[in-house]
Parts: sequence; C-alpha cells; structure tokens
Amino acid sequence: MTSVRSRRAHARRRPYDVLFNAHDTSTSTLRETIARPARGKRIRVLRVRAVQETSEGRFLYEVYFGGGANIDADPEKAVDTLDIPEAGEASTRTFPRDEGPRGLRDEVLSGRWAAQPGSNAVPTGVHKIIVEYTEES
Repeated sequence: MTSVRSRRAHARRRPYDVLFNAHDTSTSTLRETIARPARGKRIRVLRVRAVQETSEGRFLYEVYFGGGANIDADPEKAVDTLDIPEAGEASTRTFPRDEGPRGLRDEVLSGRWAAQPGSNAVPTGVHKIIVEYTEES
C-alpha cells in the first residue's frame, strides 16, 4: 500500500519592517525632505501625521515624492495634502500592506507648507511631521 504524503509549499515573504521618521518642519513654503530611503530602495508610505501642539490656525501641508517645488509640479507623485486643524493633528489615511503610494528608487519623500487660499500665511511655530513607511527593493 502506498501513501501520499501531503506537502505544503511555503512562500518566503519578504521582511516587513515599519520605519518611522519624525521631522520638525520649517516655517516656510519651501520644499523639505521628510524621509529618505536607504540607497537603492524605494519608500512605500503607510501613513503621514502632522502634529500642531499650539493653537496657531488651520494650515495645509503637502506630501509628495521627488524634489519638485510643490505638489503641482508633478501631480502623479502626490501622496496627500494634510488639512491641519486649529489645534491638534491630521493624518493621511493608513494604507494596508503593499498598497500605499510608492516612490521610485532613491526618491525622497518631500513636504512643504501650502499657503492659505487668499493669504500667504504659514505657521510660525515648528510642527512635527511623523512618517511611517517601509523600504522596498
């Protein structure tokens, strides 16, 4: 009598390490790098949070890939525009594994304050931008 032994193929999953980067923002509308991948890697965004500790007003913060001057320079690379309330915090939606926006190899994640519609107001105090991401090859 012969018996068939069932074998289960095990797929090797790549490691899933969530990385965090906390960045103190500038107080201008110029682009700044908020996360930089390791050499030869790509950033996949899980979530971006902006924390405003003092009541300073409502502001918009653009998050996008690359070194463009703003989110309008290349709309294809846009991640989100955070609408930060009077006092508190705002965040992008949380993306499931392997579904968040992904940059090109060695492409930085950038952010900048967008001037309020009808005025050029930007925050005068430092805000904390917290990026949660993974790196992929």
